[in-house]
Amino acid sequence: MHALSIDMEAGETGEALHTADAIDTSGLPSREREFTFGLEVAACHSQRRDDAAALLVLRDLETLAPEDLARTPLARQLVLTVIRRARAMHARQAEQLAKRIGLV
Repeated sequence: MHALSIDMEAGETGEALHTADAIDTSGLPSREREFTFGLEVAACHSQRRDDAAALLVLRDLETLAPEDLARTPLARQLVLTVIRRARAMHARQAEQLAKRIGLV
């Protein structure tokens, strides 16, 4: 999982997502770590301007830890980014998510 973080920080989002695909998060001991992993995956998708994929991950994170999604600055920023630049359908879904987490 650290490789994902390193690749993401280096701007190697394609490699980061490839790394993420090989990681099984089902055995993680904490929801916090699973949330952080998912948030980094969403950020990689966002950096690649794949707003649909970022939104899917963010919606999964809402199910996993809605309170963390509402309070984490990066998560809030990613939701606003999807609203701002996504196609109409995805932007509407992101707006609904933003309302649920108290962002707008």
